[in-house]
Amino acid sequence: MKEILVLRHAEKDANGNLTEEGKGRASDFRKQLGHFDLIYSSDKPRAVETAMLLTGNQPIIDVRASALPFSPEEIRSTHEQGALHAFGIAGALFDSDTYRPKIVEKGKALVGLIQEALNKLADNGRALIISHDGVMVAADMILRGKEPLKAEKTFSPLQGFRVFENLSVEDVLLTINNE
Repeated sequence: MKEILVLRHAEKDANGNLTEEGKGRASDFRKQLGHFDLIYSSDKPRAVETAMLLTGNQPIIDVRASALPFSPEEIRSTHEQGALHAFGIAGALFDSDTYRPKIVEKGKALVGLIQEALNKLADNGRALIISHDGVMVAADMILRGKEPLKAEKTFSPLQGFRVFENLSVEDVLLTINNE
């Protein structure tokens, strides 16, 4: 069965760059994840670097996986609000009348990328998409047939969901396998 793994980028610092811990965790998961036939990431350097650390390959950059284009002030404000919200940045975005419609549109775009990737995959093919929390929350809700009005979860770094060719969705919680 075809499958798409959609993950949030690894841990980042205040400047948006991957932390050493984030790089290490992504590298640790590489062997566990196995081979991907298609690899996509948003255009943010932290997403591209995460994809490369997880797979050893350069991803296809696709803006449908990207975060909202924020100004530095919007980034600061959203991160401050997200730090206080039970559902992080995704929760802050969905609670905003300004950002909710924008994040839902980005979620729809990510669903479009997922569907396109599924169509490109051969039987039993696998694809990886590295994206961002709010966009992923919106896409997850859309795929599950929920009205994306309010965040019901947040995705931690290197967490996400798996979509199968029948568009069924399951959460993914990566853990280090030390066997």
